[in-house]
Amino acid sequence: MLAKVTVGATTAVRPDANGWLRRLFRAVKTTGVGTVVAAGGIVLGMVFLGLHHADLTRALTVSAGLANFITQHGLVRLPEFAASCAAAVVAALIVLAWYGIGDLVLRGPQRVDVLAAARTVASGAGVWSLVWFGLGVAGLYTTRTAVGALAVGVSLGVFALARRRPTSLGPALLLRSPDAPRALAGVVILLAVTTAFTAALAPPTAKDSLIYHMALPKSFAAAGALVADPNNITSYFPLGVEMHGLSAMLVGRVVSTRVGEAAFGAAVFMFFPLLLAVVYGWACRLGLDRSWSLLAVALVASVPTVYDVAANAYVDVALAVYVALALEAATQWWLVPDSRHLVHVALALGCALAVKLLALLPVLVVALILLARVLVSRHETAPGRSVAYAAAAIAAAVVLAAPWYARTWADTGSPLFPFLMDVWPAHVDGWDSRRSLLWQTSMAQYGAADPLLRLLTPILVSLTGVREIPQLYEGALGPAFLVGTAVVIWAWRSGRLRTELSIAAAASVAMLFCWAISSQLLRYMLPALAPLALASAGAAAALSQMGARGLMLGLMAPATASLVLTLSWFIGDAPMLPVVGTEARTEYLARRLDYYPYYRVVNETLPADARVWLVDMRRDTYHLERRHFSDYFFEDYTLRRWVDQADTVEQLWARARAAGISHVLVRHDVLLDYERSVLVDDARPREENLARLALVRSFLTQGTTVIRADNKFLLAKLPGA
Repeated sequence: MLAKVTVGATTAVRPDANGWLRRLFRAVKTTGVGTVVAAGGIVLGMVFLGLHHADLTRALTVSAGLANFITQHGLVRLPEFAASCAAAVVAALIVLAWYGIGDLVLRGPQRVDVLAAARTVASGAGVWSLVWFGLGVAGLYTTRTAVGALAVGVSLGVFALARRRPTSLGPALLLRSPDAPRALAGVVILLAVTTAFTAALAPPTAKDSLIYHMALPKSFAAAGALVADPNNITSYFPLGVEMHGLSAMLVGRVVSTRVGEAAFGAAVFMFFPLLLAVVYGWACRLGLDRSWSLLAVALVASVPTVYDVAANAYVDVALAVYVALALEAATQWWLVPDSRHLVHVALALGCALAVKLLALLPVLVVALILLARVLVSRHETAPGRSVAYAAAAIAAAVVLAAPWYARTWADTGSPLFPFLMDVWPAHVDGWDSRRSLLWQTSMAQYGAADPLLRLLTPILVSLTGVREIPQLYEGALGPAFLVGTAVVIWAWRSGRLRTELSIAAAASVAMLFCWAISSQLLRYMLPALAPLALASAGAAAALSQMGARGLMLGLMAPATASLVLTLSWFIGDAPMLPVVGTEARTEYLARRLDYYPYYRVVNETLPADARVWLVDMRRDTYHLERRHFSDYFFEDYTLRRWVDQADTVEQLWARARAAGISHVLVRHDVLLDYERSVLVDDARPREENLARLALVRSFLTQGTTVIRADNKFLLAKLPGA
């Protein structure tokens, strides 16, 4: 920088020492902060792994025995491995069908990039979901229908591919560059996708999959129609993603039941690479180079809970896909108010609402973005037209998802069932307002109970999350997004955060804030991660242009630590063994589900007309081949109510026989433990509580035929059954 100095009539130019000092200070400050971020990312990654040493130790223990197990049982058994390969083929054909009908709907340009292709596939999936909804209402859930629909979809897909030419094959070139950060990001992505896909092909063991994600489609296939089960209120939920699993299951059953099961998991898994494609394509469209684009993808792919969701046929990754697409289109409309972007917003939000009711929050966030755009552009001509277009986009999204909510409304009396029953009453035999209130109360168990600890939620959720423990968010996030948030704030304060990234970051923060003050179940957070990953990578790229060093390392180090935890889960669970046939399906399920041997007894020995009452058995109905009864969510609700109304064991037996129950399968170690049992009411005298426990114990063992029992479970035949 130069300064002008006037001496008489002469003008001289000399260096401005203060200006150079300011620039030097800024450069040193930027470089120093970048170094701190890099060191902080490494330290947080190490702390994260230290806090999860139990998972790492378990993985090391299992891996030590894997070699011996494989030596004894062989590496691959062809029939089982062939079944897994067939399931993968079915899932790939379903994705091709998504692309075909999506291309028919969107009619994009002849040359497409990664983002356009991902939007086409996701939109096509949403359309196929509606098709399968209609087939279910018509009672056409058959293998013949599924094969015919797939043939039509694949034909459309082949025709679409013949007309389109990709402009970029970025993900296919991940490992061709010697650039170390890019190569590391590519390895993280490939390992995350490969492990999740392998686990998705394994027999299902995750709780919600066994309750409804896979259990309900199995019952739909058996009934041949989209039917409601009053004892499983999730059958009244929007089930847009489950429809794809159902179609894959029906097609796969042409080969075998096992192929159909594996095809279900593989088809739902496909939303995981689709999400990564959306993030990569969005980053490329914003002008980020391949290294930073891959960093954004790696931040999402490395999250352990994303692996868990993708591997277990959960639907939250699909919701994240549609939320990301809606936000990308909304930011585009912010910059260029073209109605085409609003069409994309409507499609994405409509598909999101068809995934689950939780999509209402992202819909509100996107609606606020559109409203803000209208408010800041009031000086433009015809602002009323922009308002009308934005409102029409939101209305179109609601209409697109309306069939699911109309079905729920018709069956229950409320489109929002089972929520807000005190505001909008609904009527279902297996549910009532009391249970709805208890459910809402129980959702508060997720996350820290102490209000002071809740102030530390960003740190706690990043470092301490654990699978299957509600107080620890029932999942693991990893510290990469904690570092990414700091980088975003730094870029924003420096004025280096461009408009699209600012909108993405603001939308993510809004969703994360709502998550933090509601039910802190980690997988509910997933829709906020893609825009935050994009903002983090974009902010780091902008700061690196200012001279900051080490930001790539600061983000990749904690992401790699998160992947290490993911790999430890994968190795510890060892889902690859049944996929390649080294371990039999029944052996794998018995290893992963301690109650599965009892299910085998039920399926193989009880008469065909038996009806089993499940009490505190995780409500797993997927693996049960006999008629059953189980309260949704509160598995001992009916038992508690009957005990309140009964004085003798004979009265309990009479109530059970009247309900058509012939057998009881119960987890008794908790049910009959005075310190943990739900039958114990602290407001009652101890003697009365002991009498209640004794009554239930007699109901299970006095005069019954105990078929199998141990220190945890009991299966008994009731008298007179």
